Amino acid sequence: MKLVNKIEVASMKSEYCKVEHHNIVIDDIPLDILLHNYYPENHLLGMIPTIIDWIDNPKEKELIKERFNSAESEFVLPILMCPDDCDLWCTVIVADVIKADGFITWKHIGFDKSTREELLQGYESLGTKVDWLDKIPPMIFEESQYIAQLSKIYD
Repeated sequence: MKLVNKIEVASMKSEYCKVEHHNIVIDDIPLDILLHNYYPENHLLGMIPTIIDWIDNPKEKELIKERFNSAESEFVLPILMCPDDCDLWCTVIVADVIKADGFITWKHIGFDKSTREELLQGYESLGTKVDWLDKIPPMIFEESQYIAQLSKIYD
């Protein structure tokens, strides 16, 4: 039997964003705080979800929606971004997502390392070079709960 994590999207304030906004919460801990607990030196506290409504660039929105709704069994999804710019050019945290047997697994989480030059060519490079955060364990979610919750951010 798989140990399943609970995922929800809750409205709350974060470290640098003093208005309430959608936040990804894993097992009752906001994702930025969860990552910060493993890597306090990496300045992850205050990162916010890649909220479609907060991103201005239509191509960035399209990429995130396409990745979230991907029919592929494995893909890389941008999940957190810097609250200062709300785009995919600043610090972006991605998850290596695996879909199988009614479950969604975040196999790895890490920093996207796409260069400015690569992003100027298109956003497809996002997630091709990643500095994985090896201390973060895989997270397994029931697919129905995962879709219902993250649709609040990505649809």
